[in-house]
Amino acid sequence: MRIIYIEDNLANVALIERICHMNEDELVTYNDPETALASIAPSSADLILMDLHLGNRAIDGLQLTRLLRQKGVQEPIIAITAYDNLGYADQYLAAGCNGYVRKPVAIRSMLSLINTYRTQE
Repeated sequence: MRIIYIEDNLANVALIERICHMNEDELVTYNDPETALASIAPSSADLILMDLHLGNRAIDGLQLTRLLRQKGVQEPIIAITAYDNLGYADQYLAAGCNGYVRKPVAIRSMLSLINTYRTQE
C-alpha cells in the first residue's frame, strides 16, 4: 500500500515510517504543504495522512486537504492532530478528511487504521 504523510515534525515522521515498515507499506513524506500540493495528484497514494498544524506556514492541513480535494484527489485523507475538542471533528470532515487520529499516535491503533483502508483497496 502506498501512503503519503504530510508532517513537519521528524519524530512523528519516524513513528509512521516504523509503522509502515511493519506492514511493508511504501511511505512518501512531505514536510511542507506547498511541496505536497505541487506533488500530490489523484491516484498518487492509497491513503493520505495529514498533520493539521504544519508549523508557521501559510497553508495548514485543513486548507491543504481542501486544495487536494479541489485538484481531484479522492483517496482517503486522515487528519492527525492534537486537537479533538468539541467541534473540531466537524471541521475535519467539512474540509474533506475521512476521519482523524489524535496525537500522540498509538502504534496499534494506527496499524488498525491503515489495515482498515487496506481492505478498501
